[in-house]
Amino acid sequence: MASAASVSPINKIGQQASSAERFFQWSLFLLLLTGFGSLASTGKLDLLSLAVVLPALFLRGRQLARGETFVIPETWTNYLTIFYFVFYAIDYFFLSQGFVSATVHMVLFIMVVKIFAVQRDRDLLYLAVLSFLMVLAAAVLTVDTMFFFTFSLFALAAMATFVSMEMWRSERAAGVLGSVPKRPGLFHRSLSGMALLLAVGTLTGSVAFFFIIPRVNSGGYLRSMGVQSEMVSGFSNTINLGGIGKIQQSNLLVMHVQVVSGRLPDDVKWRGVTLQDFDGRRWWNPQPSVATTHLLRNAPLELTQLKADGALLYGGSPRVRHVPTVSYRVVMEPVDTSVFFLASTPTRMSGPYDEVAISYGGSVMLVAEEGRRLDSYNGESDLRDFQALARNSTSGDYPAAITTRYLELPDLDPRIPALAQQITASSGTNYERAKAVESFLQQTFGYTLELPGPEDDPLAHFLFERKKGHCEYFASAMAVLLRTLSIPTRVVNGFRGGTYNDLNGTYMVRGRDAHSWVEVYFPEVGWVTFDPTPAAPAEAAPVGWARMALYLDAARQVWREWIINYDFSHQVRLSMQIGTKANAAEGKVRFWSTLKYGSLLRYFRRWQGSVRDFSIPHVTFTIITLLALLALPFLPKIVQRIKRARILRNPGRAPSTAASFWYLRMLRIVSRQGFSKSPGQTPLEFAFSIEDPVVRKSVMAFTEHYRRARFADSADDAKLLPGLCEDLAYRK
Repeated sequence: MASAASVSPINKIGQQASSAERFFQWSLFLLLLTGFGSLASTGKLDLLSLAVVLPALFLRGRQLARGETFVIPETWTNYLTIFYFVFYAIDYFFLSQGFVSATVHMVLFIMVVKIFAVQRDRDLLYLAVLSFLMVLAAAVLTVDTMFFFTFSLFALAAMATFVSMEMWRSERAAGVLGSVPKRPGLFHRSLSGMALLLAVGTLTGSVAFFFIIPRVNSGGYLRSMGVQSEMVSGFSNTINLGGIGKIQQSNLLVMHVQVVSGRLPDDVKWRGVTLQDFDGRRWWNPQPSVATTHLLRNAPLELTQLKADGALLYGGSPRVRHVPTVSYRVVMEPVDTSVFFLASTPTRMSGPYDEVAISYGGSVMLVAEEGRRLDSYNGESDLRDFQALARNSTSGDYPAAITTRYLELPDLDPRIPALAQQITASSGTNYERAKAVESFLQQTFGYTLELPGPEDDPLAHFLFERKKGHCEYFASAMAVLLRTLSIPTRVVNGFRGGTYNDLNGTYMVRGRDAHSWVEVYFPEVGWVTFDPTPAAPAEAAPVGWARMALYLDAARQVWREWIINYDFSHQVRLSMQIGTKANAAEGKVRFWSTLKYGSLLRYFRRWQGSVRDFSIPHVTFTIITLLALLALPFLPKIVQRIKRARILRNPGRAPSTAASFWYLRMLRIVSRQGFSKSPGQTPLEFAFSIEDPVVRKSVMAFTEHYRRARFADSADDAKLLPGLCEDLAYRK
């Protein structure tokens, strides 16, 4: 005969399932569903994965609802496993080309096979482990608030699964498989409530430990494996024309900016990378591009004092003193970039990083650290308009480092230099020439995000044929036109503006805010910003669903600030805030207590003075009233005791009730004599069980009268009970 432990985990069709087993099957299904839901909520699953897994889960849910079972033969399972080991290598090297994506595909494939191939108890554990792996993959692929919601549901389903699994296994071990409680609905509700209580307790404890355990580095474990890579091509040392245009077509959230002091203009430019050389198709920086490296480690780095080849990196002229007009904090989303985006002109920055590298063009980049990614940093900038200082610039005495780097040109279409001469024919200074080119491009050309097809000379095609493009073409055109006039220029890629969220006081900068502009060098001032791209229409204030998106963004920002980026500095801030609020609350309580205590003293003084004037009747009435109020809570018990005393004194008035009272008193009397009644004994059984013949005879006589008084409502027998009880009490 097979043992109970060898029973198949899945009942056959027509076999009745116990409530614990059915609850377990549904809990395990919900565990898989929430695990897959957390993975799907990241938005990183491809359509093929969704097309395979969703129908499989739907079919499994349909089978559970109908009580049906479909099991893939074990031989086929082995064949499919061998097949996927081969396919995994193909997926890793040729299709997904990434460890996380290929592994996620493998986990989903194994789950689809396993939910229809459960043969043993360990297969059920495999499914639970697979659901956990899906949640783990979701944690790698996203840092959104949706993950906390799906993880909470996963924790609830996990508690229900493992509790019901243990109950089901205990049922099988006891040989009661198939037993159904008389009230299955109550059983399911009780089990669900227990699982909910355990899940809430686990999450609450986890949150407490999360905030208490000391933090060192917020970079974190597997997070670097799941970063987003849409930003890489637009902010590197080599950028093809069109790279920024691709980013502008994305609604990807890149960073949040919180103003600490000062004010940001609507068109503030977040400076990312500067580009030096142009070959007609792409901009790049020659190697080595790093001018200097500096230790950071949360200490402020003064940028206005940094030099490369004897020239200041920021501003560019010692005649102009830069002072910060705005201070801000930037929190980066998980985008794959090491570039610090700083408002022009940056004067100071700080952050929890060991070392930063600064290029010859003033780009600030994070030096690679083990397990560390760009998360948050602080910056200060001088946002004054320096064009006013450059208006009278007439000098052409450029430093050698400037002319060497920022005047190089490729072979150009002859029409481009001719166009530059034509545009600036009436300009007398380099500033006027720069403004003339800027105005010409803004007023003559159209703006579009439609990327052009491949062209032999994309810049000439933009200027003389297409005459429309996105910001990268406008910036490239202005930089090249001015270089043909021997005016040093460079292209800057970064972001412009952002959407203000009044709920949390931050600016949301998205991929669509990516922008290119031009910096022009004037010896008297240094680098001055120009933007030849036509101005975009102002965005309308968000309403309706757009307003709801602001609430969601505020929640995500809190999640990133206090969960994803939570580190020791946050713990210090949190403890200081808690200490400050606790001290404030203590002060309020102390102040309130002092006021109430003073009021109470004044009241008693007034009352004491009033008591002196009381007459004896008033005092008597007050005492009686106070005693009555004190006795009011005990009034029901007092009434009950009075009724009981009356019944005991006159058993004939309520024979049945009196019999119950006197029988209990009799039991207490014989208990003191060494004879106790067990709960399972009837009165007659107890009487017969007494070993002392004298006591047994008296108790049997009492029991006979008790039964007639209790069940026949005999008043005569009830009247005899007090005397019989008294005889038992005084019996030696």
